[in-house]
Amino acid sequence: MARRRRTERIVVIPDCEDRERRARLEADDIAWLMFYFGEGCELSDPFWYEFTPQQVTMIEAIRHAIRYGGDQAIAASRGEGKTTIAERLLLKCTLTGEVNYSVLFASTGQMADNSLDSIKTAVADNPLLAADYPEICWPVISLEGVPQRASGQLVSGNRFDNGEPFEAAASKFSWCGQEVIFPNVPGAPAARAIMATRGLDAAVRGLKKRGKRPQVAVIDDPDTEDTARSEEQADKLETRIDAAIGGLGGQQRPIGRVMLTTLQSRVAVSYRYTDPAQKPTFKGKRFRFMIQPPERDDLWDEYVQLRKHDLQRVDESGVNLDPFARNAHQFYLNRRESMDAGAIVANPNRFNGQELPDGTTEEVSAIQHYYNVVAKIGLDKTATEYDNDPPELSESLDSGLSANRIQRQVSGYPMRVVPPGCVKLTQGIDVRKTLLHCVVRAWRADGTGYTIDHHSETVYGVKYRSDVGVDEAIRNAIRTRMTSIRDDPYTDLDGNAIPIDLTLIDAGWRTDVIYAACREIGFMTIKPAMGIGKSAGCVQTSFRMPKAGSKTTKTIVGDGWFQSAPRRMPLVSMDADRWKSYEHDRWLTPTDQPGTMFIWGEGGDERRLSEDERAHHNYAHHIIAEREVEEEVRGVLVRRWKPRSSNNHFLDASYMSCVAANMVGIRIQTQAEMAAAARGRKPRRSLAEAAAEARARG
Repeated sequence: MARRRRTERIVVIPDCEDRERRARLEADDIAWLMFYFGEGCELSDPFWYEFTPQQVTMIEAIRHAIRYGGDQAIAASRGEGKTTIAERLLLKCTLTGEVNYSVLFASTGQMADNSLDSIKTAVADNPLLAADYPEICWPVISLEGVPQRASGQLVSGNRFDNGEPFEAAASKFSWCGQEVIFPNVPGAPAARAIMATRGLDAAVRGLKKRGKRPQVAVIDDPDTEDTARSEEQADKLETRIDAAIGGLGGQQRPIGRVMLTTLQSRVAVSYRYTDPAQKPTFKGKRFRFMIQPPERDDLWDEYVQLRKHDLQRVDESGVNLDPFARNAHQFYLNRRESMDAGAIVANPNRFNGQELPDGTTEEVSAIQHYYNVVAKIGLDKTATEYDNDPPELSESLDSGLSANRIQRQVSGYPMRVVPPGCVKLTQGIDVRKTLLHCVVRAWRADGTGYTIDHHSETVYGVKYRSDVGVDEAIRNAIRTRMTSIRDDPYTDLDGNAIPIDLTLIDAGWRTDVIYAACREIGFMTIKPAMGIGKSAGCVQTSFRMPKAGSKTTKTIVGDGWFQSAPRRMPLVSMDADRWKSYEHDRWLTPTDQPGTMFIWGEGGDERRLSEDERAHHNYAHHIIAEREVEEEVRGVLVRRWKPRSSNNHFLDASYMSCVAANMVGIRIQTQAEMAAAARGRKPRRSLAEAAAEARARG
């Protein structure tokens, strides 16, 4: 009976199916992963496309840490498979005998258990792996899901290293708990190797097993909700990684550490370790999903608005009218070439190609997938989860201006119609390679403004990643824009044409081209302008007003702007910081006060935006793409501008229209000035005001 029971415990291990293939693939990490965990592995999550540059970098980082030790931190996009890659590459290095003790750390114990389950499944349920690594897979497969059998299991077969036979050897392995000890099969490179997982929310010191110390630690997404929001909790986790995990190695060789993560905030531990300035030994790298945004961001903003509308098509009772509304999808299909132009994504395979009941697919490109995420969770969260660019979190105070407020501050007048009582019309134009962003405003004498038009003019004739023909294309676009407003002018309610009094156009880029276009059109109509200041993106970080009346420069000094004539060109220099503040203040001014700003269109109800209000989505987000904040720096209250997004072109065009209005005499009237105007006389001025006016006149 004893002999029979002993015989029943013996597992006969077959020989390696293809030793030459095994040796060839072991020499190439990527080839090994793609073969043994490709589409024939029969696992639920095979590698089904070639690794992206982000994923190749992860593989190389883990390999370097295994071979040479040292540290590496990589922030990849959410969903790029970094955990799966780490688990399987560690398994490969264990099976080949390169690592005899590795630890995979997760943020919590539950997450660590999930990783260990994935590793065990990869060994037990992968026929490709079992064929070439039978000395490890067959003892595990023979457990048939009962890990207790491992303690008494015996194995027979031929040694992998020299081919000599062995009989009824005790495998003595463990396949449960927080770690797995691989079968002690004679001649197996992975015999008695250990793969362990631990949660960073528990003690990690003193990991030592049978005289072995960990050789490599992979730290997978270390942050929790607490460490991503609390500096105190993040400090504790940082100490655990630096001191506890950093001290797990032996005396002669420190442990190699690889952090694979996705940033959650600028407070998070992951943000610190992927910043070379804070943690230089980790050689931090941050990868973006959207490596380069598309050129036509205006079309994508419109797509996002349509997508949100598709997702929110509900009746008054809250019932979804059409769960498969495809207006945004069709909008993209009709303009795909233009909307994809210039965009570069890290992983072109990341999109949902599921077929819907109407025969179409949910998504057709990774670019569309990215903007679907934007519509679902917002731009800031998408930038965090997909581009590893979380918004700044601080105790700073800003104006609180929101896109919704701008969209809802409608005038009730149609687009391109000058409201009654307006006395001036101005335009601001921001220049880009592919677009001119134009904003036209009508002004009342008391400083109240009406945005009657905002749109993008396409610059035809330019090519992506090429400057050939750019100058002529921009010049033609400016000429076309100015000709169009002459031939199709803005009108009042009665249809009478109202000409634009002054246009300012950004000359900070392709300056000579802008000068030439303005000279051709006429400086009385359009003038080149440059913003100067910390928020203008130029070398000069502060705006300095020159003295008025200089005979050498013939400078005209205004209110936060001055006009000089270098090379006989009336260049307008603007205090960008001041006029951006002015722009935001106009939207925050109560609508019953002079100096407020309205935008064309009819309003909706409290529950949903009207069609006109939705049309302002792109414009409104450009206006709030930068924010002025107050922060305490070394005990001093400092005001400065912080970017939220690079899509700020309508903001620049808008504040230039405000400068143009100031140049043609528009000022915000005080209550005293309004009362005096009603009585038909000028208000009394203070001595300081009179002196300032005298100095301005020289």
